[in-house]
Formats: sequence, structure tokens, C-alpha cells
Amino acid sequence: MKNVILVALTLFMAARVSAQTLQDAQREMDNESYFKAKHILNKLLNDGTSNKSEIAYYLGNAYLKSDDVDSAIMFYKMVNDPDTKYALNYVAKGRISLLQKNKVDAKLNFDKALQYSKFKNATIYFEIGDAYFRPNIIDLTEAIKNLEAGLGLDNKNTSIMLELGDAYLENSSSDPTMGGKAMTQYQNARGVNKNLSIAWIKEGRLDVRGQIYDQAIDAFNKALAIDQNYPIVHKELGEAYYLTKNFDKMISEFQKYIDLSPGDTKARVGLLEMLFRNKAYDRVVDEANKGLKTDPNNMDYLRFLIYANYELKRYKDGADAANAIFALSNFKPKPRDYIYAARLAAATGDTTRAMNYFKVALVNDSSNCDLIGEYAKVLYLARHYDESIKEYMVKKQVCNDKYGAIDMYYVGRAYLILDDSLDADTTFGDFINKSPTTPDGYYWRARTNLKIGKLEDFYSYPYYQKYTDLVEPLAPANPAKYKSNLIEAYDYLGLYFIDKGKDKAKAKEYFQKALELDPNDENTLEFMKQLK
Repeated sequence: MKNVILVALTLFMAARVSAQTLQDAQREMDNESYFKAKHILNKLLNDGTSNKSEIAYYLGNAYLKSDDVDSAIMFYKMVNDPDTKYALNYVAKGRISLLQKNKVDAKLNFDKALQYSKFKNATIYFEIGDAYFRPNIIDLTEAIKNLEAGLGLDNKNTSIMLELGDAYLENSSSDPTMGGKAMTQYQNARGVNKNLSIAWIKEGRLDVRGQIYDQAIDAFNKALAIDQNYPIVHKELGEAYYLTKNFDKMISEFQKYIDLSPGDTKARVGLLEMLFRNKAYDRVVDEANKGLKTDPNNMDYLRFLIYANYELKRYKDGADAANAIFALSNFKPKPRDYIYAARLAAATGDTTRAMNYFKVALVNDSSNCDLIGEYAKVLYLARHYDESIKEYMVKKQVCNDKYGAIDMYYVGRAYLILDDSLDADTTFGDFINKSPTTPDGYYWRARTNLKIGKLEDFYSYPYYQKYTDLVEPLAPANPAKYKSNLIEAYDYLGLYFIDKGKDKAKAKEYFQKALELDPNDENTLEFMKQLK
């Protein structure tokens, strides 16, 4: 009987030791392990013994910080209690108002939460400060004010210290002293709990921000010394190694991050992002496909396949994937999705889709010089020449020094097609000034000048002459590329020397050059007859 009791007590203790609490979930939230926090909180929500309103509130926080706003709002709405003095109920309502961009209503709800807590609950101040600060900064002043008030009520609360440090750090761009205040909060948190590895992580992030990378790596390693199995440390180390161009260690740390975060899709997405930044596009495809085996509908994995296929010049594969993902009813595109979808549509000749995607992409990022130029080119290729010129002029105005020779080339071509020879001539003149050794500028200025004045004025002569001077050394390596334009230039120069130069020998020399490129060219053969 004694053994039976002993076994029962052992099982009882094991159950109590392994049972996870709201405090465990909050600790995971502090550690930015939102996937683990959701796992604990969902168990607590279903165990029948927990305060469901409180658990629902923190589940809302966990989903919000995992970039799942819809689920967050759903859980915040569950935070209802018949007792209107339940302060977290009003914090939840306030958070929903902030997500709906209603700061006035949010403030009213937060004020009620403080009133019902009699302005004596540090947690309520913390949650209000957090609402203004995480996951996106809505009002940094309000965040700092509430976090400071919370710390004033509980000066040993490491959660408040760490978040207040982060808020100070965000404010350091306008007040340089805030960086020091942030470091003080992280150090104070370590003073309260020497095993608080997240404090070392935050110190490391501060060092990264100051570009003191060796010191940052040292801080992250100190966090690892406390807990080797803390996933986020490996992610931070991986990013630090990326910044120091130690790419092998970067990939190794991110792999550890994934291995320690089974089922956490954000971990794999973090690796995909770093591989993509490192231009390891084949690895991006491999890792994304690995993720899709277990999570076939994951939008992040799918979008990285789109990005990587574009960079690998697998345009059809990328365009097919982009078309498929944009057709999904539950797909919520991000700005970068529109950019890559536009580029892939342009690369595969789908100009209608390309124009539509570029329009949206530029609404999201109206000063992106590369996008403006790409959109203008798509308009040109779609024969929307007036619109193309307007878009190139936007780039010229917004981007100035990034308005380059290739932009001038398409503007000049568009003007020429629209029979605006004077603007075309000016534009090709600018092109030549910008890129004086590029043959195309002289060729198209020659063609433009064929439309200016009388043909017998031979305004195009100097430009065809310069074109041949530049192209003749290049032509032997790629004869097909230059053949047609060279024949045209030689014929024009031959005619010039017949009419203006009165030099039949020189004219014959140019016609002979044209016939060397194509002995059967009918125009050149006809011109040769005029020499007899």
C-alpha cells in the first residue's frame, strides 16, 4: 500500500511540476516566444479551471504580436465579464479601438481600466503602455508615460523594465540620451534577475543599433550561456553574423533557431528572410518547399517562392505562383508582393497585370525610384507613350540623380513615336551627355534628326558618323546585333558624301562596308548604281 501511495504522490508531483500557468505564458511573451505562449494559453483556456476572460486577453496579445490581427480581435472580444469592474475588459476594448484606428475611443476605455483598478495596478499600466507600443508604435509618448507609471508602482517588475527600455530606445532618434536610459533599464532587469537572458538580448540589440557588432555578439552569447535552448537568441546571433558578413555562422544560427522552434512558422520565415537578404535564392526555394510540406497553405512560404523565382530568373514559375496566390480569397498582399508580382508580370509580357500591380505598389511606396522607372517602362512597352513619359518625368522630379541614361532612352523613343521630334532630339542629347560612349544615343538622335528640317540638310550626319565610330570596334564580337543599324548608317553616310561631300570615292567606301554586311541589300545596291 505504501508503494501505491508513493507512486500516486510521484504522479501528483509530476503533474503539478509539468502543469503550465499563466505566469509561464507571460514569461514566454516577455521572451518573445509567442508560439509557445499561444500553446500554453490555449491549453489553459480549455482546462476549465482558469479565468477564461484573463486567458483570452493574453491570447489576444499573443496573436497580435504574431501578426494575426483577426484572431487577436476575436480573443479580445471574449474578454467579457458581468462585473464591469474587470479592468482588463476595458484594456481589451481599448486595444480593439486602437486596431480600428480610433485613438479617442481607446483612451476612454484605457481611462476606465485605470479607474476600476484605482490607479494602483502596475499590470494595467503596463498593458496600456504595451497597447500603444506593440506590435506597432501608435503613440510613443503615451506608451512611455504608462510604462513609467507602472514601474513607479512596481519597481522590481522586469517585464515593465524591459519594455520601457525598448520604448526609450525607440525614442532615441529624437533624444540621444534615451539610448543610455534604455541600457539602464536592461541592466536593472538583470540586477533583479541574473538569469534573465532576454535582458542580454535587448542589450545586444542596442549594440547592433549602435553598430557595435562584436559587443552585440558577446551579449547574445551571454544570453546563450544562461539558456542554450532559447530560440530567439540564435535568431539574434544569426542577424548579427549577417551584419558582420559571417554568412556560414548566420545560416547555422538560423538553423538552430528553426530546430528549437518546431511548428513555429515564423522561425522558418525568419530564416527565409535572412537567406533572401543574403541572395541565397536556391536555399530560399529549398527551405520554403520544406515548410510547405507540413504547412501547404502558408502564405509566407509561398510568397518567398515568388520572390526567389524572380531573382533566379525563373519568371514563368514565379508569375504562375504570383497569379495563383493573388487569386486566393484569404490572401492579404504585402507591399513587396505587389512589387514582385509586377516585375514577374512585366518579365512574362503580361503588361495589363504588370500595370495594375505597379499602380498599387507605387501607392504603397510612391518615392521608390526603381519602381517608378520599371512602371514607366511597362507603360512604354504597352504603347501608353504619353503616360510613360509622364511617369518618367515623375522619376526625374522625385529621384533626380537616379533619373539615368536608360530612362532618357525610353523617353526619347516615346517622344519620337509621338512625332515630337524636338523633345526627342533634346532628350537624346541629354542621353549622349549622360552616356557619351553608348552608341544607341547617337543612332536614335540621328533617326530623330531625319524628321527635323529637310532631308537634304543632312542634320543626321554627325550622329550616324559617331555611331559607326563607336560600333565598328564592337561589331565583330556580335555582328547580328549591329548589322541592320550599321547598314543604315553606312548608307546614309554614303549618300552624304555623294551630295554634300562631293566625294564619290568616300561614298563608295561606305556602300562597300554596307555590302560586306549584306551583299544583297537592295537599298545599298541601288545607291551604288548612282555612283556610275
